[in-house]
Amino acid sequence: MGLYHRLLSPRVAALTVTLREDGLPNVMVAAWHTPVSIKPPILAVSVAPGRLTRRLIQNAGEFTVNIPDASLIKEVMIAGSKSGTSYDKSRLFRFVPGLGVRTPVIKNAIGCVECTLNRILEMGDHSVVFGNVVAAYAKGFKEVWISSSPLLHLGSDYYTTMGQRLELKNDEPKQNKVSI
Repeated sequence: MGLYHRLLSPRVAALTVTLREDGLPNVMVAAWHTPVSIKPPILAVSVAPGRLTRRLIQNAGEFTVNIPDASLIKEVMIAGSKSGTSYDKSRLFRFVPGLGVRTPVIKNAIGCVECTLNRILEMGDHSVVFGNVVAAYAKGFKEVWISSSPLLHLGSDYYTTMGQRLELKNDEPKQNKVSI
């Protein structure tokens, strides 16, 4: 059962931003995330308990989840392969202020979900961080991703993007190419 979670891939390679004690942002790549409630809006992100991000979220009481597109693949790969305890990830991205939290958002991200901490539950070998969504916005999004494609994590060092959108009309599948 070791790789059962990869059966659920691809997943958006979300960039979880937290504030360090010195006020600079730290970034962790997270593919294990999901909405858990619409009313009220709550997002869950799974983080290993020993990670810097887990401690920073608990200390700051907030975080942002930023959605990159393929133009940020290099930065995503670096952020996902280095620890914020020994590498300054604040230099990887350009940040702008969030709308509802002190934690900044990534300027070039195509979407962002800003959260205040609801609670953290320990679950097996991970901590599940629940965030109250205080703001959410995106470029190229109207109910679904239309003109933008999030960077999708397949597992390990493999990524992809969306290539087509399928719609069902009149009980027949219809394929529409989506420009990326």
